[in-house]
Amino acid sequence: MPRIIRYTFIVLMCLFCLKNSAQATSFTKDSVSYYLKESKKHTYTDFNKAKFYLVKADKIARQLNDQNAIADVIFQFAANYYIVGSYDIALKNYIKASEIYDAQNNKLGVAKCLMGQGLIQQVFGRDQEALKNFKKSIAICRTLNNNPFTVKNLLNIGVSEANLNQYEEAYHHFSESLKLSRKFKLADDSQMAMNKLGYIHFAQNNLDSSVYYYQKVLNNNVKPNLWEEAYALSGLSEVYLKKEDYATAESYGLKGFTTAKIVGAKWDIARSSEILTQIYEKKNDFKSAYHYLVITKAYNDSLYAESKIKEVNILQLKAKEAENDELMAKAETAQQKLYYTRIFVGFIIILLLSLSVFTYQYHKYTKQKGTFFREIEIKNQEIQNQQSMILSQNLVLEELNQTKNKIFSILSHDLKTPINSLIQVIELNKQHDLTKEEQAFVFEQLQKQVEGTSLILNHLLKWANSQIDGTNVHFEKIALNQIVEESVNSFHAEVTKKKVTFNHHNTESIFIKADIGQVRIIVQNIIANAVKFAPLHSRIDIFYSSDEKYQKIHIKDYGNGLNQNKIEEIMSFNKRLPSEKGTSMEEGTGLGLLLVKQFLINNQGQLEIRSEEEKMTEFIISFLKY
Repeated sequence: MPRIIRYTFIVLMCLFCLKNSAQATSFTKDSVSYYLKESKKHTYTDFNKAKFYLVKADKIARQLNDQNAIADVIFQFAANYYIVGSYDIALKNYIKASEIYDAQNNKLGVAKCLMGQGLIQQVFGRDQEALKNFKKSIAICRTLNNNPFTVKNLLNIGVSEANLNQYEEAYHHFSESLKLSRKFKLADDSQMAMNKLGYIHFAQNNLDSSVYYYQKVLNNNVKPNLWEEAYALSGLSEVYLKKEDYATAESYGLKGFTTAKIVGAKWDIARSSEILTQIYEKKNDFKSAYHYLVITKAYNDSLYAESKIKEVNILQLKAKEAENDELMAKAETAQQKLYYTRIFVGFIIILLLSLSVFTYQYHKYTKQKGTFFREIEIKNQEIQNQQSMILSQNLVLEELNQTKNKIFSILSHDLKTPINSLIQVIELNKQHDLTKEEQAFVFEQLQKQVEGTSLILNHLLKWANSQIDGTNVHFEKIALNQIVEESVNSFHAEVTKKKVTFNHHNTESIFIKADIGQVRIIVQNIIANAVKFAPLHSRIDIFYSSDEKYQKIHIKDYGNGLNQNKIEEIMSFNKRLPSEKGTSMEEGTGLGLLLVKQFLINNQGQLEIRSEEEKMTEFIISFLKY
C-alpha cells in the first residue's frame, strides 16, 4: 500500500466538515441542516448514530421536495460509507448525488462528488482513473473561486501522481497546495502538504530537504494532529537511518511509534516498527530488532488480510464503474430518442397550425437567426481583439529589446570622451613629461573632469535603471539651465585642451516638462557636438528663448558649419549617421544625433538647425514649457 495513500482519508475529513453552499444557514431543530450537522458529529465515531440522523434529514428533505437538500443528504451517506470502507455503496451514492446536483446546476456539489469518486478509485490503486475525476473537480472549483476545495484537489492530485512515481508532477502540485493553504490560512492542509513534500524529497534522495519539511510540520505554529505528527516523526527516523545517524533515527522512530499507537493507525504502526527494526539491526541490538520485527509482522499480516478484502472490493468497484458507464450510455440513447420524438411531434404540430401561427413561428425563427449571427459577429470581433492584443504585446517586446540595446549604446557613447581624457592625463604622468606646476594644474583639471564624469555616470545609470523594463517617459518639472550647467562642467578637460570657452547665459531658473534622464542625454550630446566641432581658441554660446508652447535652448559653435544637404540628412535620418572627425581629430560613434532625435520625439520636443558654412552652427532644441 503506497505510504501516502492514507492522506486521502484526512482530505475527506476536511472536505465533509465544510458547509455546502446550497445548505441553509439556519440550524433549527427538525431541519435538514440541523440533522446533517448532528450526523457529521458522529461520522468518525459511531456510524449507526450518524446514519440515524441522516435518515431524519432525508425524510424532511423529501417532504420539502428540496432537491439540493436531498443531494446533500445522499452525499453525506456516501461520505459515511466511504469512511467505514463500504466503497461500492459510497460510489453509488456519490453518482446519485452528482446527478441531482447537475440537474439543479449546483456546480460545487458536482465538484465534491467527482472528488469523492476519485478518492474511492485512489484507495483501490486506480490512480489514473482518480486523476481524471480530480482534474474535473479542480477545474470547477477554480471557476467558482472556491479556494479550500481547490487546495484539497491539488493534494489529491499530488497523492495519485506520487503513487504513480510521477514525483516531479506531484512536487509541483504539493508546492502549489502549500502556497495556497498558507495564503488562505488552511492549517491542516498546509501541514499535510509539507509532510508530502518531505516524502517526495526522501523518495528522490534529497535528505536535507526532506528533514526541512518534516521539521516544519513538527515546529509549526499550529500544533499538527497526531496523524500528521506520527508521519513526520517516522519520516525523520527514516531519513536519519539513511544518513546512518542511528541515534537520532532511533529517537525519532520511538516517538513516531508511540504516536502511531495512540492514533491506532495500522499502517503507520507497521511503518514505524519496520524502521525501528532496521535501526536496531544496524546498531547490532538484535533483541530490540527482533521485538519490533514481531510487531511489524503482526500488523503487516493484518494489513494483508485487509488487502484480500480490498481485492474483492476492487472487483465490485470495477463492476460498479462498468454499470455506471452502461447507465450513462443508456441515458444518452434515451435522450437521443426523446430528441427525435420531440422533433417529430413538433413537425406534426406545425403542419396542423394555421397560416397565422406559421407566420408567427417563421418571424420568431428569423429573429433568433439574427441574434445568432450577431453573437457570431461578436465572437469574431473578440478573436480579432485578441489577435490585436497579441500583436501589440509583440511590438512591446521588440521595443523592450531595442531600449536595452540603446541603454548600452548610450552608456558607451557618453562615457567614451571623458574616459579618453582621463587616460591621456594618466599617460602623460607615467611618461614624466609634466613639471610639478603642470601636474598641480593637470590634477586640478583631472579632479573636475572626474567629478563631472561621475555625475554623468550617476545620471545615466539612474536613467537606465528606470528604462530597463521598456522605454518609459516620466514627465516632470526640470530646471533646464541646471542640467546644462552640469553638462558644461563635464567637458572641462576637452574645452581646456582646445582653449574653448562656454558663454552660458544662465540668469534665472528655466523650467520645462520632460523626462529628466532623456533631457540630460539630449543636452549632453548637442554640447558634445559643439565642443567637437568648435575651432581652437573659440567659444560656444548657450542661451534661451521661448514661445507660447515651447522653452528653447540655443547651442551655438563657430566652426565650419553645415551645408543644406547635411542639415536635411540630419533632420530626416532614421538610422545612425557616419561619424565625422572633430577639429582636433576627435572620433565619435555616430549614435548621438540618433538618440537626440528619438528622445525629442518621446518628449514631444523639436529640433532645429541653423548654419552658415565656414562661420557657425546653431542647434535649437525645444521642450514643452512647464
